[in-house]
Amino acid sequence: MNRILSRTLVGVGLLGFLVLSAAAQEPSAERAESQFERAFYLEVHQNDLAGAAAVYEKVAANSTAPEKLRAEAKTRLAGIREDLASAELARLMPPEVIAYAHLAEPGEHVERLLKLMGLVGPVPEGAADVKPFKLGGGLVLPADFTISPALVDELKKLRGAAIGLTGIDKGGRPSGLVAVHPGNCNLLRGLIETAVQLLEPGEPIDGFKTYRVPDLGWVMITNRLALAADSRAELAAAAERLRNPSAPSLASSASFQKVAAEAKGSLLFAYVDGPAAVKRFGSQIDGQQGRMIRALLDLEHLESIVVTLTTNDQGISLAAQMNLMPGHKNMIYALVRTAPMTKRSLELVPQGAAGVLTIGLNPPGPAAPTVTNPDGTPSISLMDVGRELFGNIDEVSVFAMAPAGDAQGRQPFPEIGAVIAVKDPAKSEALWNQILSLATLFGAKSAQPPTEAEIAGKKGSVYQFDGIPPIAVVRAGGVLVVGTRSAVTAAVQAGADGNSILKDPLFAPLLARLTPNASKALLIDAGRAMPIVAALAGGGSSDEMRLIGALVHDMKISIVTDEAPNRLTIRADVTGLPKFRDIVMLLNGQQRQAAAAK
Repeated sequence: MNRILSRTLVGVGLLGFLVLSAAAQEPSAERAESQFERAFYLEVHQNDLAGAAAVYEKVAANSTAPEKLRAEAKTRLAGIREDLASAELARLMPPEVIAYAHLAEPGEHVERLLKLMGLVGPVPEGAADVKPFKLGGGLVLPADFTISPALVDELKKLRGAAIGLTGIDKGGRPSGLVAVHPGNCNLLRGLIETAVQLLEPGEPIDGFKTYRVPDLGWVMITNRLALAADSRAELAAAAERLRNPSAPSLASSASFQKVAAEAKGSLLFAYVDGPAAVKRFGSQIDGQQGRMIRALLDLEHLESIVVTLTTNDQGISLAAQMNLMPGHKNMIYALVRTAPMTKRSLELVPQGAAGVLTIGLNPPGPAAPTVTNPDGTPSISLMDVGRELFGNIDEVSVFAMAPAGDAQGRQPFPEIGAVIAVKDPAKSEALWNQILSLATLFGAKSAQPPTEAEIAGKKGSVYQFDGIPPIAVVRAGGVLVVGTRSAVTAAVQAGADGNSILKDPLFAPLLARLTPNASKALLIDAGRAMPIVAALAGGGSSDEMRLIGALVHDMKISIVTDEAPNRLTIRADVTGLPKFRDIVMLLNGQQRQAAAAK
């Protein structure tokens, strides 16, 4: 009995050993198919290209897998390797590029903008109740019009395109490389692969098909890309960079690496290599005028120019940046560059302002000695005008407010004021009063002397001009306020009670864009600005202005300059884009007005 039991146990153990041995052997065809499915999932659904490539390699090397499956794995592996090598299209560009531009992931940015305008996703509230706009010919444009998600999804499959310029010959013909990555957009890929068949084929490059474009150059179709260049040699070099991502390229150049971070997440990115551009085109700037330009701009110290256009969950942003080498003597930039703003003038810009233009002029510091008259008042001379601008004024903020209206409900001149942060407010007050006193002699048919008035608890002077509201000048602490009387009153009151634009919730996102080196800024709340636009337009059509006001109610615009010693950045942002529903309402209103005019 024991012998039978022993033999049974030995048999079971041997059988288990054989099963385990078989499982430990080379993967079966069934397992290879499972691996392929996993690799496909990682590639398409998880966008884990590196992980997918590792699994595809196993399938391609599996001798027990069906040949068709191995071939498919090799094809997809080759495509993934190209995707990884061209994750940054700058890697495909030659290192001697003068100028470069790319369009990246356009679908993501377009979808974001469409959502902001109510053209993708949930229909804005009330859109279905708006009457459709008649286009003519039996066509209408409904206010609840939306873009099909299928179209957006197809657009999101596009990876992008890039161009690298290496030169321009005497005939004006450019040279360089163009790369188009259709991504998974089979429509674009199919159009390209179909169109190139009409071209004259050439000898393959590194196994990739090439085609001759008469009088232009060559085209090469790889596993994932379409490349075009003026010469086959340029395509061959691109193929080498595609196969060897560590090969020298634009992306590996020291100059480009300094600005590469600016390209992250951008829809459009453009770059000019300063030294390369000057070396290539500098000789064409000749003659006396050319020498003057080179001296004023100090082109030999131009490092790069970068322009980016991007989107975010709030709107659109455009930035232009000029980078200069240390020790530059760019006189144009020296004239433009001023001291960073301190925001001291913003402390008196009242809440409710529709827009403000702030300019930092001079760094804060002690006031220069003041020459006084025998009665103790500051002595004013012509030279003090220059001293005021280039020494005494630290910062100035010009703001605009909606007109208050009069007893008849008419829209008068907009309320405009300037808050001037200065080192010597007494001298500034005397200078501005002198200037306005002279201005009244030319700005009024019947010249009148200024009148003394108390404005928000401060003594000031009021000047009368023809056709505009009275202009007031008030000194409030270390600042001077000049403008229409209502604007000056609001500014002085804001400084007294602390309710300035710095605490205005609608301007908080705009003020957040001011950097430590920000010297100039234009901040506008379009919704608040509409009454001002209506006033400047003489009132306009109340219905039309109301519709436009609804269109831009949430729109905010900012333009800010960041002026560092070796870098000038100008950034423009637009948020609160109009909803498509409001656009249709405006079109309907204009259509009704046109019909009534007939």
